[in-house]
Amino acid sequence: MTNDHYFDELIIAFPSLKSEILKEDTEMIHWRMEIFADYTKEQIKRDNKIELTKCFNFQESKIDLMTSDLLNALTVSYCESILLGGCGDRMKDLIYLMPPKLKFIYIDYEKSYNELANKSSQ
Repeated sequence: MTNDHYFDELIIAFPSLKSEILKEDTEMIHWRMEIFADYTKEQIKRDNKIELTKCFNFQESKIDLMTSDLLNALTVSYCESILLGGCGDRMKDLIYLMPPKLKFIYIDYEKSYNELANKSSQ
């Protein structure tokens, strides 16, 4: 799956993000993924589990098809944004909504981040 194809499908699944996604340069994969992360965080903050599950399921359905650049953006711009963007504490109660592949990526990122944070505080 090309990066453009991923974002085309994202816009179809989440049409409210279309104008914001299309404003960004197509090469700015991380910025575009951050838009989806912001949308996901909004669902967490609203406790909208139906839409949140839709966000997670969308990501899950694309993981095996993603380019390495998209996988990196999923980890760095999506998972990191959820963890560090004011929703990390809520994720402990919502992680069960994540399908297995996305959950693995999120937990792996969280673990790596915590290890780095612990090393820097020593």
